[in-house]
Amino acid sequence: MEHITVWQVDDAGALMYVCPGVRSVGWLQVKQQPPEAAQGHIQVWSSQFNPKTDPQWADQGAWVLKEDHRKDVLWIKRGEKYILGADHEGAAYDGLGPLPAWLHDEEPPAPPLTMDQLRDAKQASATTKRWDVMVGGVTLPTGVRVGTTVDDQNRITSVVANAALAGLADTDVVDFKSESGWIRISIGDVKQIGGLIGQFVQACYTAERAHYDAITAITDYAELQNYDVSVGWPVDGSSEGAA
Repeated sequence: MEHITVWQVDDAGALMYVCPGVRSVGWLQVKQQPPEAAQGHIQVWSSQFNPKTDPQWADQGAWVLKEDHRKDVLWIKRGEKYILGADHEGAAYDGLGPLPAWLHDEEPPAPPLTMDQLRDAKQASATTKRWDVMVGGVTLPTGVRVGTTVDDQNRITSVVANAALAGLADTDVVDFKSESGWIRISIGDVKQIGGLIGQFVQACYTAERAHYDAITAITDYAELQNYDVSVGWPVDGSSEGAA
């Protein structure tokens, strides 16, 4: 018996692989050699006959080149992927052929923010910036760098409170660990550092409020979009300028 070459296709008619040297045509096997397909395309067998009932199906038809998106990640909208074959508002797509208008091969961008959403986002950015600046530390006139986190503030408060309980005077000297390293300073100096940090923290909140007020007052979308929350923050107890 003569051996022949056939091409196996799936239920949709899409080419799967070649079967050389077979003795007879099997299920969903085509006798005609398919043409070459460009990248992103697949050969699909199209016939007017029924593969289940008509033997002519195997050689009476034509290869059609179609886009192949079966391995692509497809999106209905941002954050919502599509599963091939699933119903979407009465329509479905099997991955073969051009993408329908309601599908995308890249995740769509988020819709533009409304004015209120943009304002909220800008104010939230101002709050984040205030926190970053507030816990970033300050540099004393002596060049010593002091931390300003909540723990740092509590530690300084604890030193002052314990000194009072221990009966230490402002002139008494204690060991103090700064970001720059260990130093020997007086209780009075610790109090001054605490005061400086308190002023610095308050300046951070003042700057944040100035940003909030400025953002609230803006009515133009482009102006609000371009508003810069990175300026106007205190540096080591001083200010860069009004927000």
